[in-house]
Amino acid sequence: MNVAVIFAGGVGSRMNTRSAPKQFLEVHGKPIIIRTLEHFEEHPEIDGIVVAILPEYREHLLRLIHRYDLQKVREIVDGGKTGQESRHRALQAVAASYPPDTVVLIHDGVRPLISAELITTNIRAVEEYGSAITCTKANETIVISTDERVDAVIPRENLYTAQAPQSFRLGHVLGMYDRAVAEGENDSIDSCTLMVRYGHSVHVIDGPRSNIKITTAEDFYISRTFFELVENQQIIGA
Repeated sequence: MNVAVIFAGGVGSRMNTRSAPKQFLEVHGKPIIIRTLEHFEEHPEIDGIVVAILPEYREHLLRLIHRYDLQKVREIVDGGKTGQESRHRALQAVAASYPPDTVVLIHDGVRPLISAELITTNIRAVEEYGSAITCTKANETIVISTDERVDAVIPRENLYTAQAPQSFRLGHVLGMYDRAVAEGENDSIDSCTLMVRYGHSVHVIDGPRSNIKITTAEDFYISRTFFELVENQQIIGA
């Protein structure tokens, strides 16, 4: 069994939106969150979808799911005060209906340019290695700076930018979240961080640079360009 866990609990503070959180902004006439969900809805190997979202937007999301006829969304859970808490609640919801060996693909609701190929690659990687994180190779020089001065320059040969999905066996990753909470950790940045902290290896998947997370206004405009390219390829068959 393969289940997508979609984290859509942000409020869009860095986007500076006034009408709605960034996941509900429309790109070419369709909300970002729906574009993300449709990739998992349409993938033949995905058996279900669980979404974590702010409680005040639950009804709005339900209306969108009904409007776009998304049949694989099994449950919507209320997001918590932190991303970790939201992901933890979503994983607990998956565990209530699916066995521990289920493959869970944890993905950002505002990362709508994921492809079917990348979903498949994540599933295969968990089957082979037990875990996976989608990354892109760093193509810029990385510096460490304090007080507006460069303290160190880090060689970029082994540097990657973490993306999503981050994929694991359900029982394994849920156990890490349970352990973190038991030890007083409630605000870890992502699932990979917890896995590595507790001594588990995570397999790296080389992902496309187009798989961007829409966090800022600049990201929004860049994503529109990528969607235009996708639509043009469908039209001309390139």
